[in-house]
Amino acid sequence: MTGLLVFASMAVLQGPATGLAKPVVALKIARELQGIRALAFAPSASGSQVAVTLEDKSVRIIDAKTQQTLRVFQGHPQPAYAIAWSDDGSFLATGDESARIFIWDARTGKQLKMIYGEHQRGIQKLSFNHSRTLLMSTGKDDKILIWSIPGGKKVGEVLGKGANLYSGCFNPLTDYFVSATLTNSARLFRQTGSGPKILNFFGSDPQGQLDVCWNHQGTMVLTGEKSGNAVLFDVKALKKYGTLRGHMDFVTSVGFAPNGKVAVTASPDRTVRLWDTKSLSQVALLENQSGVGSPVTFTADGKYLVTVGVSDYMQIYSVTPPLMVAEVDKSVKKKK
Repeated sequence: MTGLLVFASMAVLQGPATGLAKPVVALKIARELQGIRALAFAPSASGSQVAVTLEDKSVRIIDAKTQQTLRVFQGHPQPAYAIAWSDDGSFLATGDESARIFIWDARTGKQLKMIYGEHQRGIQKLSFNHSRTLLMSTGKDDKILIWSIPGGKKVGEVLGKGANLYSGCFNPLTDYFVSATLTNSARLFRQTGSGPKILNFFGSDPQGQLDVCWNHQGTMVLTGEKSGNAVLFDVKALKKYGTLRGHMDFVTSVGFAPNGKVAVTASPDRTVRLWDTKSLSQVALLENQSGVGSPVTFTADGKYLVTVGVSDYMQIYSVTPPLMVAEVDKSVKKKK
């Protein structure tokens, strides 16, 4: 197995009453999947399954817990670098270098729809809205398009006009969305009945951003910057929360753990780094990762982190403690 693991405990935190605390996130490689040359990941809304696009143009659903392939999808004429999984588990969307977008029945593997002709270059990001009635596609042609699902009718369009739009993605709870750009700001939009409406700009790195995502709570945005930093924004306050510094090259992929307390970033510096989103401290480091910048994602149960190692094969790491969303305590008795 490749993928040297190095973990770093969080920098010391100052607590208001107890003084010092040292939370730690530990990562342990569960398996490197030989031959699985992964390009993009999308986790299921629950459990440990991950949808994966591969260099061989296929798409798979893999269970990170068992490391087994559960389903294979075939049909793309070019490798797909974009993938999204609807929150209800019913649809997968994949977008390839020929600018084709396929909508699949995630449960049966049947291709339901192909969208083709509106984008002139490859698809680099896909995102379903929370109710899976809309799909957003970000193309390398400086366009974001929004489609009704499952029909595939275009219902929205954002033209970058030289901004070089990257990585548009919907808020997990609303029809707001953000996009990264190669200007000095990410952009916040709301999808309306008449199409997207721009609401605000998040001032960031002058060189621009290559990736952007929301936390699962819909309250924070994380951008991956060309400077090598990642930047957290408080969306409710519409202001910058803080900067994550440590990468020595572009930050090409970003994500949040399900509980929102940990973020993950990847870079062509061959590292994947985990961060505490409150203290902005690095909590774990993976070395010997992909030299072009690993795609990264946590599984929905918070028990696994999925990356691509320097060998270009998919790697699955167990996460301790699991970073899942805390369940509501159902043992509390109702008042009479």
